[in-house]
Parts: sequence; structure tokens; C-alpha cells
Amino acid sequence: MKKIFILSAFLAVISISCKKSNSGNNAYYVTANIDGTAKTFNTHVTAFKSTQNGLTVLSIVGFTTAAVNSESMSITIGNNPNGSPIVAGTYTELNTNFLTVGEYNPGSTTFFYGSGLITPPVNILTVTITSIDNNTVKGTFSGDVDYMDVATSTPGTTKKTITNGTFYANLSQ
Repeated sequence: MKKIFILSAFLAVISISCKKSNSGNNAYYVTANIDGTAKTFNTHVTAFKSTQNGLTVLSIVGFTTAAVNSESMSITIGNNPNGSPIVAGTYTELNTNFLTVGEYNPGSTTFFYGSGLITPPVNILTVTITSIDNNTVKGTFSGDVDYMDVATSTPGTTKKTITNGTFYANLSQ
């Protein structure tokens, strides 16, 4: 079930990257250290929240450049299975009340790195929303993301460690 959610979130990121509605307003950002290297994903940063049948999904996405296959970072929180609202607070990939997923794509069309692919994770993804309202969402994140082959949906043995992650995004609903 979680793999399906992860792959669905990945497909959502791909579809957003085709639209890229935010033309790079640098007031919004996603930043993180990936294996110790500082990365800034401040192009086409967006957050969207959608609710259907009582289930809500919040996704935050940023890209390094406007190029079609640029590096990207996404964070997704879903209130499945409990239906509680997504509010300021801390969410982890091991939380049984919320699905929490992080994905780093180094600009590849054949693989990406995602949380929740290897069980049990060593360094769990933790996302803290420090503020959220009808217009913006802000917070921090860190944890490991594991290699995933897109064609075969097969996880690999390599991982990336994300530290010092921060986000601030315009929220579309």
C-alpha cells in the first residue's frame, strides 16, 4: 500500500513538473543537504492540498532549474487512514495515522530516491510543518531516501541522506 502511495506521489511530481505554474518566485523555496551537499530547489516551488472523500494530501515540490529533467525534491503527507486534518506538527514515515513520503530526483527519468522503500528505515523521514494556512506552508524535514528503479518499481541498495531540509511554499487548494 505504501509503495503504491509513493509511486502515485512520484507520478504527481512528474505531472507537476510538466505544468510548472510558478515561474520561479524566489520568495518560496525548498532547501536541503543531500549527502552533505547543499541543494536549493527554488524554481517552480509549489504546494498543493487536495481533499477527496475525507482524505487529504498535501504535497510540496521544488526544482533546481526550469529544465524539463532538473533535480527535484518533494514532500507529501496524506491523512490516510485516520482522516484527521493536516496541521502544524511533526509527521514521520513510521506514523500509522498519516502517510509521509519524501522523494529526491537527481534529474533522472529512470530512477529516484524515496522514503519508505526499505523496511525498517535506519534514518526515518521526519517532516515538521511549522506553519500552514490557506496561502502558505512552511517547515523542515530530514531522513533517508532509498533508490527506486522507475521501470521495475524495484528498490536498490543505495540511499541518500537528507539533512537541514526547509520549505516555504505558496499553497494551492
